[in-house]
Amino acid sequence: MTTKPIGVFDSGIGGLGIFNAIVKELPHESIVYFADSKRCPYGTKSQSQIQQITKSIINYLIKEHDIKIAVVACNTATVASIQYLRNEFPDLPFVGVVPVIKPASKITQTKKIGCLATEMTVKSEAQACLIQDHAESVDVYNVACNGLVELIEEGFLNTNIMKNKLLEYLDPLIEKGIDVLALGCTHYTLLKNQIEKLIPNNIKILDSNEPVAKQVKRVLVQKNLLLNNGIPKYRFLINGDPEHFAKIVSPFLNGTFTYAEQVTL
Repeated sequence: MTTKPIGVFDSGIGGLGIFNAIVKELPHESIVYFADSKRCPYGTKSQSQIQQITKSIINYLIKEHDIKIAVVACNTATVASIQYLRNEFPDLPFVGVVPVIKPASKITQTKKIGCLATEMTVKSEAQACLIQDHAESVDVYNVACNGLVELIEEGFLNTNIMKNKLLEYLDPLIEKGIDVLALGCTHYTLLKNQIEKLIPNNIKILDSNEPVAKQVKRVLVQKNLLLNNGIPKYRFLINGDPEHFAKIVSPFLNGTFTYAEQVTL
């Protein structure tokens, strides 16, 4: 048991769905959330670039905030760097996030599923292995949704611009007859309510927020790091504009957000 905080990071606000899920699953744990908005998006960067970026973030979270576990709340960062980070920081537990291909393939009736993700995730070996291992008998339609992360970060969530961009990616999947849609980028979970309005009722939407939170709990229990009592503290750090961040994230954080601290990283 330790009062050290959980460290959560993403390329921006995308990891907030995972943050909320961890708050719900682990109500006594303090959390430090870092939004790397200055270097967002990750999806079009090279693997080596993402590895160096994420290494700098972990170094910062360990040095400045003494985190006890790191949650890579970004699909792209996970597929590009989590094994690298585990090798670089062998004493720090890591939990990552991958597209929910396995559960999607288990519940599909049409044997057709869609996955919205970044270009890096769609092209990754990790994604190919997920499909090979868990969805061999299923048609998986991977869609690289270029531009969505940028629109989310700029604050265009409930706009016609966002609606039209979503339809650009959703309509072809609907035509193919999918009945499960996997959100393969944590940013896209913030669009879940909008996506539900744009697709037929028979299409189920899956994301990784709750599974990641449950995995964080499992790892903390295994490492004897779980905190079972106490009043949690939540800190939000950003290397971009804290006022812009606050304006966008407040509706998603269920009263846990107070203000964002600007950091140099």
